[in-house]
Amino acid sequence: MHSRSTAGTRQVATLGLAPAAIQAWQTTIGAEHPLGADPTRYLHRVGQQGLDSEMETFAVTADDPAAFEEYLYWRPLTHLMAFSLLRTPCTTDRTPELVKKFRSDFVLVGTQQLVGGGTVSAGDHSRTYSHPRQLVAVDNGAPFVHTSRAVADLAGIWVPTELLGPRPIGGWSMAPLVDDSPLARATAAFVTRFANDVAVRQSPIDPGAELAVAELIRAALAPHRADSFRAADSELYVREVTAQLIEQHYRDPSFDGDAVARMLYLSRRHMYRFFADTEDTPAVLIARRRLAHARDLLVRQPRMSLREVAAASGFSSAGTLSKRFSAEFGLTPSQFRQAAREGDADAGA
Repeated sequence: MHSRSTAGTRQVATLGLAPAAIQAWQTTIGAEHPLGADPTRYLHRVGQQGLDSEMETFAVTADDPAAFEEYLYWRPLTHLMAFSLLRTPCTTDRTPELVKKFRSDFVLVGTQQLVGGGTVSAGDHSRTYSHPRQLVAVDNGAPFVHTSRAVADLAGIWVPTELLGPRPIGGWSMAPLVDDSPLARATAAFVTRFANDVAVRQSPIDPGAELAVAELIRAALAPHRADSFRAADSELYVREVTAQLIEQHYRDPSFDGDAVARMLYLSRRHMYRFFADTEDTPAVLIARRRLAHARDLLVRQPRMSLREVAAASGFSSAGTLSKRFSAEFGLTPSQFRQAAREGDADAGA
């Protein structure tokens, strides 16, 4: 279910977003293909009234207020908040007065797909981003200014600072970050997928998974912190991101190891280097997750056909499920289901 606002709709004639751009963005974020039915929120802001209806924690302005337009999906979770938006050029100012009036102990972490970029400034620090795969992070608990120079499709996560490690003496602080290292690109890819799946496609997510996402963000920010943070091990980090991506996409039969590499903006060879000292390659992990889900369905859903179990678990057909299942457990799915029905807990173990 969406909540909708169309502030300033009387100014439709001066909208700055072309219908083709809106349609392309909605297709990219998967707006027409929900992954679940969890509530999310949808806003459409237009013109000066749209600018005035932005979150009161920010002052948002545009060179041509009448041409301002923004489409926004956002969803508050137990620990995090995810968002995905498309909007015309504007400036977002988190002024000292607003920081004092509206306390916000969050770090905003995001990226964009469109070329164009912008600038984020705080104090004496100013960072410009232009590459669609760069990771951008800013401390919402301190003043900053963000300016986009072109139409932007931003996707990101608000992460409570308390989930990013112990608060150091003197308080939590971080200069604006723009990073396009391999791990940062991997994080940006993950953040985009997570934000679109959760905020747009209504994907279910439990609090434990949210905390795992926060840990990934913490690892990405660690090399840029000057306090008690320690840099994360890159192999462990990529493996954790891969595990999260698998959890989100294993039900898609076309999802494979190459898809993981593409989502992380790494070559297949480069990605597999992070798994060189383990037999658990991305392909193995995907297959294992699909089999585990199929096994669970065979026990919990005795009326589901093998074809339905295969489709729900990411297998292209019931035949493929049977072949993989037999090779892994020594029983066909039907034999396993029968054994489970008869109370043989060790079947296929």
